[in-house]
Amino acid sequence: MLAIAIINYNKYDKTVECVESVLKTVKSEYRIYLLDNASQNESFDELAKLYSENGKIELIKSEENLGYARGNNLLLERAEADGCDYVLISNNDIIFNENAVDLLLEKLKKSGCFITSPKIMGTDGRQQASVKAVRPSYREYILFSNYVLGNLVSKKKMREYMKKMTPKSESGVYWASGACFMADMKQFKEIGYFDPYTFLYFEEYIISEKALKKGLKLLYCPGASVIHFHGASTGGSANLFTRLENFRSESYMFSNYYIISNSRLRRIRRIRCLEVLFTFTKQKKIKDALKFVKESKRILNTTPKEEV
Repeated sequence: MLAIAIINYNKYDKTVECVESVLKTVKSEYRIYLLDNASQNESFDELAKLYSENGKIELIKSEENLGYARGNNLLLERAEADGCDYVLISNNDIIFNENAVDLLLEKLKKSGCFITSPKIMGTDGRQQASVKAVRPSYREYILFSNYVLGNLVSKKKMREYMKKMTPKSESGVYWASGACFMADMKQFKEIGYFDPYTFLYFEEYIISEKALKKGLKLLYCPGASVIHFHGASTGGSANLFTRLENFRSESYMFSNYYIISNSRLRRIRRIRCLEVLFTFTKQKKIKDALKFVKESKRILNTTPKEEV
């Protein structure tokens, strides 16, 4: 059976849209594991009104905000206990198009891969960068994963990089977006599910590195498509909490999985500080920007690190 793991935090309206798209489009046997992650509004009550009597949905309430990794691990453990063979991990701001889930499941079963990943489209009709065909080099990472240095890259080079990273047809890939992917439960358990140190962000990079070391395969399936309301679940680009958690996870990932030197870690921090100063200043959040500069230094100095 297929488990579908969805986490809600405060955005119950988006969660309802996501769940309804599952109920309308999925023909395979499935069970939705829906976690309210200690929402600070009426989310749980609203979701309970709609789904507490639905036999396809198990609604779970957490008294603590567990974040993405620990929240999904809780759902994975429930699914494992129920004997689920496959799991769909989905943000609550995803809308599933017709046959998307069934096709991902079919491809997963036939290929024996660890993960199948859909084509993810934005609400503007543009395809989002939801897969990476190959492991990016450190130079590629710092040039193409941020908008400060990214503005210095020519449009031609950016197009070439995106073409290199995003296959047009079904293909094996190194990395798949954590916003929506399907996984084989046995292989997922083999790598220990999600690393509980992270709260938000970079979980998929860690999964990719774990899979690479174990020889597990990720498959991009563009025939299956979903719509992503990007940023709806995390508060946008000028949110101090999410930006600090982003850097915390990024620093941890580079220190323990895709291991790089301390000097390169410090360079990434400087880039993130420039990003935050640029973004927050435009929204007149100078105090938050300065707090990020201070806190990011503390985070970098206290992040658990493997030896390089």
